[in-house]
Amino acid sequence: MSSSLEINKYRDIYQDFLNPNPHIHSKAISILRKDFEVKFLDNLLTNLEEEDLFIRRKSILALGEFGEEVLNHIVRLYSNTNEKSVKVCCIKTILRVVVNFNLKELNKDVMTLIELALEDTSPEITLSLISLLRQLGIKGRDILLETCKDKDLLRAKASVSALLEMKDNVVDDLFAELLNDKLIDPMIKDDILRHEKI
Repeated sequence: MSSSLEINKYRDIYQDFLNPNPHIHSKAISILRKDFEVKFLDNLLTNLEEEDLFIRRKSILALGEFGEEVLNHIVRLYSNTNEKSVKVCCIKTILRVVVNFNLKELNKDVMTLIELALEDTSPEITLSLISLLRQLGIKGRDILLETCKDKDLLRAKASVSALLEMKDNVVDDLFAELLNDKLIDPMIKDDILRHEKI
């Protein structure tokens, strides 16, 4: 097959990848990963910088199927961009990989990315990051134990909500501490009390 034919074949299958029909979409991903893995991966990473939300979402889902091999690419992309939407896409891609492959441990570079994201107080980054931490078992829980005390109310409330879903003795002890802490926002305490009444 000549290179021009290969390019045309790739373009045709890539259009199927963008098809809203889930069967056509899934079949296209299988072919693109098998026959055009490197080109497809590059294409998906570039798509995270697209303005079109539909393309970004499709690409995040597809990248999530590549597994841990994609994480180093995501770390580089996150480090090299100032665009908030791209950073959010990077965090959501890590989340998809974690969920799809049931990961509880992430490599040092990804944990460094998480530390960087913790310094960003934008709502989009905050909510995406909390969703990721909720999936990381004990390691994620331990970070959430700290972020639920954050001065940023959105981050604190989101962290408490995440911890409420993974309650254990450590979380119970922390909530008891928060309820008795006069410096903790009343809205945080209300969230804890409301859940305990359910």
